[in-house]
Amino acid sequence: MSLHSIRASLLAIATAIILAACGGSSTKSTPPPPVGGISVAAGDSQVTVSWKETPGVEYWIFAAPNNPSLTLSNWLATSGSSYRLKVTSPFVVTGLVNGTSYSFFMTARINGGPGGDATPTVSATPRLAGTEWVESTALNTGSKTGLTYGSYVETATNTVKSVYLAVGNGGRMFNATNLGTWNTLNPVVTSDLTAAEFAFAKFIAVGTAGKVIYSTDTSSWTAATSVTAQNLNAIASNGSIAISVGDNGTILTSKDAITWSVATSVPSSAHLYGVAFTTAGNWVAVGAGGTILTSADGVTWTLQTSGTTAELKAAGAVATLSTSGTATYQFVVVGATGTVLTSPDAINWTAQNAKTNANLNALVAVNQFLAVGSNGTVITSQDGLTWNQQASKTTANLNTLLRAGNQYISVNNIGGVISSQ
Repeated sequence: MSLHSIRASLLAIATAIILAACGGSSTKSTPPPPVGGISVAAGDSQVTVSWKETPGVEYWIFAAPNNPSLTLSNWLATSGSSYRLKVTSPFVVTGLVNGTSYSFFMTARINGGPGGDATPTVSATPRLAGTEWVESTALNTGSKTGLTYGSYVETATNTVKSVYLAVGNGGRMFNATNLGTWNTLNPVVTSDLTAAEFAFAKFIAVGTAGKVIYSTDTSSWTAATSVTAQNLNAIASNGSIAISVGDNGTILTSKDAITWSVATSVPSSAHLYGVAFTTAGNWVAVGAGGTILTSADGVTWTLQTSGTTAELKAAGAVATLSTSGTATYQFVVVGATGTVLTSPDAINWTAQNAKTNANLNALVAVNQFLAVGSNGTVITSQDGLTWNQQASKTTANLNTLLRAGNQYISVNNIGGVISSQ
């Protein structure tokens, strides 16, 4: 018997044991299903399952794709079936395929005993985020907000804690475990902080006059030794190196967020407003006067011909795999007055019709392209060529965009927060 067959057999046996332990009719030792059953809400690559919990009861979720008639008896035989044990409401089932229908049911138990009857089966189909937006608690970050998301081990509880970090004018800083409640942090600088990133197990913020600060937990901060007096406008990381770009062609690099170096091979003195590490494995920086710079290592940069003089604000790329496994890339750059440029190689650029004249200030390229800008503008595209406007429910200027936890978060010029999942 092959190793693969042995593993498959063991998995089937283990799963069968779990299934047997969960099924059966309710008795005095087996709790009934949650009152009202379970409800599901589709998100981007995920579905949120909610129910009314009873204290002392343990809940298990069972799921499978493409089977609206999923039951306890046919779950194991359904291709792609999975389970989540000892969950609490609401529980987010992640790692799902957008456009595929998933069915869910739940069983309950007490003190590790046998499972009770299953809830009725419900279904939901994950889809790309960005079409439906809701308001969240506003921030007091001022006209420019840096936003990132990361995690650290909380010493007191020895548990992993994931948090959002927002920074802004006058060194203002806030953190949050969810978008509904932001906590004010004590400022460590008085200068404006314009951008943030999480890399090297550190939260990093950059700002005016070359200021760079970092923290492992968003509470205790350290200032990195300054290597420039230029304003820093954006920061990104590929996990191995972090790059911050700023005024007058300034580009800084670091491998630990502590020690920074100035890239000297930069063939432009234009103000740089955006930088990204792309799925193609290279860096793209953009800025004033239609400036586009590319680099393989973040140190040596090449000036590309953009064909525009518009102020460019952000860049990104999405990969597409052919049936043979060959990857092709679509690079996108966005900027002032609805400027959208695309390229297959980050060298040859073509202007596209974004169907808007709004200033586009930020871009995220994950599964699709999503850009935000002035007057509450939100536009999305699957291929970078055809763009669709989405209703953001705000008319404020959207300056900052983050994708974290399979959702988009955007902050406007007065600190208002909207999100889409």
